Amino acid sequence: MSDLKISCPHCGEDIIGSGQLIDVCKSCMKPWREAFFAQAQMASGDIEQTIKDFVITAFRKAQRDALWKNSGTRLDTWHVSDFVSPCLRKSHYSKIPELKKEMTDEMASILFQGVIVHDNAILGSINELTMCYDIEKRENIDPSTVKAMEKDDPRKKDIITGTLDDLLRIGNEFVIADKKTYNARGYVKKEASPEHILQVNIYKLMLKYSYGIEANYGCNLYLDKGNGYATLPLVYRTAPVAETQEFLAKTLKMFKSGLPDPTITFLCNGENKDKKIYCNFLDQCKKDGRENFV
Repeated sequence: MSDLKISCPHCGEDIIGSGQLIDVCKSCMKPWREAFFAQAQMASGDIEQTIKDFVITAFRKAQRDALWKNSGTRLDTWHVSDFVSPCLRKSHYSKIPELKKEMTDEMASILFQGVIVHDNAILGSINELTMCYDIEKRENIDPSTVKAMEKDDPRKKDIITGTLDDLLRIGNEFVIADKKTYNARGYVKKEASPEHILQVNIYKLMLKYSYGIEANYGCNLYLDKGNGYATLPLVYRTAPVAETQEFLAKTLKMFKSGLPDPTITFLCNGENKDKKIYCNFLDQCKKDGRENFV
């Protein structure tokens, strides 16, 4: 579990966060997991509770392994999600290593559902297509070239990377389909969310520059987690590529200019159905003058 400190039974070294995904202690290189739970059983004398703890921890590890496998190829550039975030300041903070926090079990469970859907709901032959685009030069760049760049290559700061869910050929039209899981709770969406439309429009631009394909339609397939993944496809015409180019250039300039202004949304104001704060950077945002924008 990400917030739990576990002491290696062999050397006593703390195993924290992502270190718990590895069965071998990085300090003494001995397998710690079996010994740890055997130790726990001896201490508690409760075999049933020890089994429960072991199974839960094993499942949490499996969740994080799946998330790591799913995001392991993410390149060290801007990502489409950074540009479509409801708050650009949140995207800015996410690039600062010292502000990053360990993933909670709740967040891992939420993201795990998305991995299950994307791994098992392949809609066409072109699926999970990763593309890169240089915003300043307005040209595509092969993902393998980006991967081979040095870590501190300044060009990375101009590149955006995205992975398209599914590209479909329906009649004479190319359609970008993007799956979204959500909890409808009885609410029926009438149109796709603006940030989801923007995401598809960015994929359209990248697809045009990478493969010369122009997708005139987008479809967000909403899947209701609270209702057996009931389907709701919302279709729309995509925006002109030139319009999306201007948006990317303008947004990149804002990122390069320093700390963007915050956008106060349901993610950080607590005014949502669950009365929760979903932004990990709220404390830092307050330090940087968030109250001036509330």
